[in-house]
Amino acid sequence: MGWVIGVGILTKLFQRSPSKEPQEQPRIPEALRQSILQSLGLKSIPIMPGAAQKAFSLSTNPNAEARDYIEVLEADEGLSARVLKIANSVFYDRGGGSRTIIDAVNVVGTTELKNLLNATVLASLFPVRHYLRAELWTHNIAVALTARLVAQSLYPHRAEQAFLAGLMHDVGKLLMLQQHLETYERVVKKGLAEGLESVVAEVRTYPFDHTHVGQMIGEKWNFSADLHTAIGDHHLAWIDLEKGSLAALVKLSDLIAHSGGLGAGRDSGAWKKIYAPLLEDAWAFHDVPVREQRRLIAEASREFDSEFQMYESWGKS
Repeated sequence: MGWVIGVGILTKLFQRSPSKEPQEQPRIPEALRQSILQSLGLKSIPIMPGAAQKAFSLSTNPNAEARDYIEVLEADEGLSARVLKIANSVFYDRGGGSRTIIDAVNVVGTTELKNLLNATVLASLFPVRHYLRAELWTHNIAVALTARLVAQSLYPHRAEQAFLAGLMHDVGKLLMLQQHLETYERVVKKGLAEGLESVVAEVRTYPFDHTHVGQMIGEKWNFSADLHTAIGDHHLAWIDLEKGSLAALVKLSDLIAHSGGLGAGRDSGAWKKIYAPLLEDAWAFHDVPVREQRRLIAEASREFDSEFQMYESWGKS
């Protein structure tokens, strides 16, 4: 799906939804901001189209109704065909088949359509042909699916926000890879070889890490305060996080995805070696009993295996 189509769809999709008063975003220090801009380029962060920005801010808004989706989808032949294909796929088909957009929306559901549309936007951000770009995007989908699962179990009040937060948590890496392809590839390879967390490996080369870059993107694109904080804080020590916060949820989901090698490709073993030892403290912070730990790990793997193909195909042009 092209970006132009995506913007038009998102504009219509969310135009009826009532907006909430925006929370004030935390801002990174000016010196750090200037360092990022000088290193990655003053114009490296593009202006996100207002429609997509609104879609992100309202993606957890429960007030978007099925009729909004139906109206939008019926006006776009290409997107209608894609939604019908998804509704009739093994992921959703209930045996009767979906012949109309009304059938498809009822089968897929508005929440899942929001997630699919957000995944489409992510797939369009900072494009570059490189195996690491594919790995990063796959990991973001894995964390999004895992965060949704974990939130449903541990923090139901975060369930609506969880998918988008997981999806966008490493957006800073996408920009760093796009702007400094060879340099950032070396940073990742060296970090994996030495068993370093990504933020540690990054600050050996840069005076910042991907969470700072992600926060700058969030500022420019006017992400909600919760999403902005989740992007910036998901690598903080547990002592510095609030239990039940979106950042803590994303951190746990990130560790589960890395430890399980979900979509990690050829670097799976290296990621597991770095992050699996960190899971014990994560479970303790969230007070998750051993039986529930095992269930969540198993369910995260099953959900990724069963759903990633759908998100992958949706995000392709």
